[in-house]
Amino acid sequence: MSSITLKMTAEAIQSLADHYPQAKIEKVPHAYYRLRINGTIITAYHSGKVLFQGSRAEEEAHKWQSSDQIESSHLKKSPPSKPKPTNHYQGLNLIGSDEVGNGSYFGALTVCAVYLNQTQIQTLKDLGIQDSKNLTDAKIQSLSRQIQDQVCFHLTIINPNKYNQLTQNYNANAIKAIAHNYTLNACYQKLSTKDQADLDGALIDQFTPERNYYQHLEKQGQSIYPGKTFFAKKAESLHLSVACASIIARDYFLQSLEKLGAPYNCVLPSGASQSVDQMAAQLIRDYGPEALEKTAKLHFANTQKALRLAGQSLKK
Repeated sequence: MSSITLKMTAEAIQSLADHYPQAKIEKVPHAYYRLRINGTIITAYHSGKVLFQGSRAEEEAHKWQSSDQIESSHLKKSPPSKPKPTNHYQGLNLIGSDEVGNGSYFGALTVCAVYLNQTQIQTLKDLGIQDSKNLTDAKIQSLSRQIQDQVCFHLTIINPNKYNQLTQNYNANAIKAIAHNYTLNACYQKLSTKDQADLDGALIDQFTPERNYYQHLEKQGQSIYPGKTFFAKKAESLHLSVACASIIARDYFLQSLEKLGAPYNCVLPSGASQSVDQMAAQLIRDYGPEALEKTAKLHFANTQKALRLAGQSLKK
């Protein structure tokens, strides 16, 4: 059994309760309420912490979290490996991978893997590459083009239509694990024989515990990336390959907001804020609930919020 704790606003805590009006069970001291959903117990405390416990805790919590909301995650797993020093990766030739769009209601989930050897790292450092979250959109687009011209990479784009199909069978972390693994394999296959021989491994910007990552792949019979794989949080600061992957993934995520919004005469907003709810509600009013199936990740809480704002329901 796993447990995940999110720090949520009072508004979000109320929205969670409103979303499951029939799920309340006996509450515990210092809690607003407890809910039982799909094998998961959800407890909302007065402190603003919301505890998700159960076999599907990760999946349920993901519906209500932004990327920086996870406070703690306790999972039955083997003892963690000894943390590597931050400079451990600097001298390695790595394929780095990162994803963008996971926390955004609108737009695609984009996963990119980039191979960099030591010679390329020295060249690319002069471009001023860093984590895409710290760059302007214009800078991201400029750097992305320059990076793509100089490196071996592979990009996987999962548009909302496909993403919504996948969520019928997989939770969000399983989708990301499968996408990262596929993208790493595809990038590896593009390498020359020499680069494959020189490769020291792959570095993934960690989004789930290592054990869970492999469990997701094994359950689906995936052909796991054959080389040594490292997992690290904030990996974009540990090796330039991940920073490059982040920039390319972000570039194509931004493009997806434009392309998916074009049929509706708009550029879709990123994130999962109230302004996103308003945009989604407007799309429903103008084009019907079906517009969300083509533009948005329907399992987010924003879907129900937008439907309430628009006074409609999603067709089954």
